[in-house]
Amino acid sequence: MATTKQISSRRTFRVADPVDDDGDLTVIETVTDTAFHVVDYADPLLRDKLAARDVGSTVRLDLAPVDPAGLDWMVTRVLPGSPAVPFAELN
Repeated sequence: MATTKQISSRRTFRVADPVDDDGDLTVIETVTDTAFHVVDYADPLLRDKLAARDVGSTVRLDLAPVDPAGLDWMVTRVLPGSPAVPFAELN
């Protein structure tokens, strides 16, 4: 049983690039401008939800690290309530 601790709780992220064929995705935390490389999803539906998002759109996520160095991340939840407009239009 996995003991990975979820450390990214309900923060807002900007989609930096589309989900690629391997499922990889880069999201950027909107407050700190920190990039997170997503390589896994707790459920295939989460991948589908993020693949449907446009680059630049924002989404609230829960992430968990998949390696000890925190270089790769897994999406554990996609949360409701994020803005429906692309991040660039919010400025």
